[in-house]
Amino acid sequence: MSDVSENNATDKTVNKKKKVSGLFIIALFLSIWMIASYRPEIPKIYCDEATLAEKPEVIMFGTWWCPYCYQARRYLHNNETSYCEYDIEKSAEGKRRYDETRATAIPALIIGKYLLQGFDEASIDKALILSRENNEPNH
Repeated sequence: MSDVSENNATDKTVNKKKKVSGLFIIALFLSIWMIASYRPEIPKIYCDEATLAEKPEVIMFGTWWCPYCYQARRYLHNNETSYCEYDIEKSAEGKRRYDETRATAIPALIIGKYLLQGFDEASIDKALILSRENNEPNH
């Protein structure tokens, strides 16, 4: 009988260790995920009459959840480029204007007469340079 109770006690100890190590692995995974997905808040400048009247250099169409939209917003903000954005899921006007561009990806950026789709720093810089050289207003 004592062998049976010793085996039960050993099994309970092993099961507790497995539960603790499983919880530790889950906690570690969640911690790493939270650190890796951290994104500092970038102020969003929505396109409204007052903002559009100032003729921003870039009009961006995107969504709140899109990582490339976030990268574009951060890039424009950090480079002090005047821009505004439409969230095409929250703004009917933004969705309408996005559809008019015939863009098929987000972010979609209008820089002067250029339509850029996706996020690429070099393309943004090149379009900004060409737009500034030609003194092209945004639509």
